[in-house]
Amino acid sequence: MVCRIQRALNFVPAAQSLQTVKGMGIGMNTVKPFYESRKKVYDCHVWWHPNFPFHLHKHMEFVHVTEGEMDATVAGVNYHLITGDCLMIYPNQLHSYSSVGKVGMLLIIADMDSIGEFQEELTYYDMESPCFQKSMLSRYGQMVLDILADIGLHKELRPFRQDKGLLMALLADMYENIPVIKKDKPSDLNITQKLLQYINDNITGELTAQKVAKELGISPYYLSHIFSSQLNISFPSYVAQQRMILACNLLKDSRKTVTEISYECGFPNMRTFHRCFQKRYECTPTQWRERSHKGTDEKIRHQLWNQEKVESENSLE
Repeated sequence: MVCRIQRALNFVPAAQSLQTVKGMGIGMNTVKPFYESRKKVYDCHVWWHPNFPFHLHKHMEFVHVTEGEMDATVAGVNYHLITGDCLMIYPNQLHSYSSVGKVGMLLIIADMDSIGEFQEELTYYDMESPCFQKSMLSRYGQMVLDILADIGLHKELRPFRQDKGLLMALLADMYENIPVIKKDKPSDLNITQKLLQYINDNITGELTAQKVAKELGISPYYLSHIFSSQLNISFPSYVAQQRMILACNLLKDSRKTVTEISYECGFPNMRTFHRCFQKRYECTPTQWRERSHKGTDEKIRHQLWNQEKVESENSLE
């Protein structure tokens, strides 16, 4: 099977992947990887001009390029995708997207609990190559993919059971026609994924390097080494960053008081929460909430995104 991927049989260690992507012109090596906490059980849409930095989440992700060419990096391997190519991303795999010019990408993201029939395949098996051509699917599988692309393009609001049925049909066709192999033993990257997922699942509680290391059966020194060498950020900084992201989401989407949000995000007191929030976003939590509710949240997101880029660049100098 030939797939346009640089041709990705040479795996790049996670610690090198950011610099590798820079060398390929993706230009997002200075953005810190992060664990994306997704609320939606299922999402299907066509994404124009896809660009997104290194991240991972507990959902499965499926990509189909409907127009143009783009780059994707999954688990340290760069894939160059053209129209008609597909890419399967398994839960908790570090990945990113980059494109220039007019590019359309069908993106399907599904929570593992919603596709229980395929949990074994998604958990214990990998495709020989996660990148494959649409033509490798059966005639019926290609038809299902075309239907999903049409739904994603028009952003139709449909009953979840109908969309789930289409996704199930696509996955069944994929595992029938695309070769798979048993997954290897856990690597350092798997440990990194477990670390980020543990932090995400316990972000509202006490998180110290000693406690997290003990829970995962590693030493605090090794935990710190993983963060510094693979994620280019310290453990305390990453935890603070994730707590700020959660706080912003709660400020925007909930009616909880600022005090309630500060404790829910794991801050010991309001004073610490205000100090950390103001240092990071140059405004108080109340001001941020007021701005987001006035319809300026898109502008705020751009400001926060640019700030993240600057902070990431500074952390790597």
